[in-house]
Amino acid sequence: MKEKLRLIPLQVNWKAGRYGIHIEGQEAATLSVSTMVTLSDDSKKRLTIQFESFAACRFFNFNFGDQHYNEYLIRSPDNMFLEDTADWEPYCHLFREKGICPNPYFYNVENTSWFNEKQAYQRLPKRGFKHFLLVGYDSYLEVLAKDDLKYQLDSQ
Repeated sequence: MKEKLRLIPLQVNWKAGRYGIHIEGQEAATLSVSTMVTLSDDSKKRLTIQFESFAACRFFNFNFGDQHYNEYLIRSPDNMFLEDTADWEPYCHLFREKGICPNPYFYNVENTSWFNEKQAYQRLPKRGFKHFLLVGYDSYLEVLAKDDLKYQLDSQ
């Protein structure tokens, strides 16, 4: 049986997942990704994530949950790995009270196999690269990048 992907939510003050993802980038440049997000007060803002040092990205124009049904687990704030369909309600207060979203639909893939797909990728973890996953409404983006991300929130 194939090991399930273990997704580690990034500590951010917004929640993605309800809107589309837009990407912009070119060779030897920063990868910019934008989407609408929800803040803890239920307001909506446009978020831009800049991956300053990235090696590769993959964009899929279909729903992550449907495509990978029952193939992944998400780490909860109490360090238990839960199915995506699990009840996240016990953790919602953290978003309202502390401003950190327990499941922002933006993850580090802990046990990724992507680094093994190409020989050039195999040395990336030693250079500080990680496998990031941003889930939108009916699309998702995977990026191999260093942890030097920049976030910018703009009004809708």
